[in-house]
Amino acid sequence: MKKLFISGLILFIVCFLLGCLTWFGFEEQNNKLNSVNKTFDSKKINSIKLDSQNSSINIKRGKQFAVKYSGKKKLNIDDSNQVLSIQENSNSEDHYGLNFNPFRRVNDQMTVTVPDKQLENLTLSCETNAATINNVDIKSAKILFNDTGGARITIKNSSVDDMFYRGTNSPIYLTKSEIKHANIKSINESIIVNDSLIESSVLLANKGNIDLNKMDVQSDFKASTQHGHIHMRYNKEPENTLLKLNPENGNAHVNNRMFIDDKVGKGENVLEFYTNHGDIRID
Repeated sequence: MKKLFISGLILFIVCFLLGCLTWFGFEEQNNKLNSVNKTFDSKKINSIKLDSQNSSINIKRGKQFAVKYSGKKKLNIDDSNQVLSIQENSNSEDHYGLNFNPFRRVNDQMTVTVPDKQLENLTLSCETNAATINNVDIKSAKILFNDTGGARITIKNSSVDDMFYRGTNSPIYLTKSEIKHANIKSINESIIVNDSLIESSVLLANKGNIDLNKMDVQSDFKASTQHGHIHMRYNKEPENTLLKLNPENGNAHVNNRMFIDDKVGKGENVLEFYTNHGDIRID
């Protein structure tokens, strides 16, 4: 009786494993990734409009306008009226509900290349995952991360003449970039800037810090956070800056020895910072 039970159990396990392998193999064949690899005439495009659901986005400099995608979503791509429009549909290529198959656990990836010329307009929205803009010259950028999915945006080695950003649960990172004019607002996350120049801009955070590290001495902008700290560090000694620091329920700490009575030189570059519940620190 015991041998019969063990034999039945072994037979059940073998059949179960064979069934799983057959099912997974069938699903692997019927759930191929949607792959897109298209190039476009650079002379006919000067702007990009990209709406992503959950892809990891990489916008970078390349030889020409191109879109490369690998994932489970369908893409609608149009290049009329000098605008490269990329729409990632909410519907997947497969129509299954619950996902228990490891073959279908894929990370959607999208890369958009931009040739070596100034992009007139960039409109970017993303619900989840990360978006990176690297080594791109942009005249006007509108970036909307208003969904609560926790997407994040990184802009590095880039130049933006005019930028509008809104994020809910999405931190924004600016690294080695030049921002000439910006209106940046984050509701529940921080604004982190490294080794960059920001001019004629407004940085707003509701619940989050504004961390400014190795900033260019020509930086001239306003910043405010309701629940968080503002910390500013220079990349070298400032020569022409005026500080207007306004911590309502916090303290101002000016540790940079170049400032005398919150001013150095003629004070033509003005840093106007506000906190409601937090400190302001200048190093």
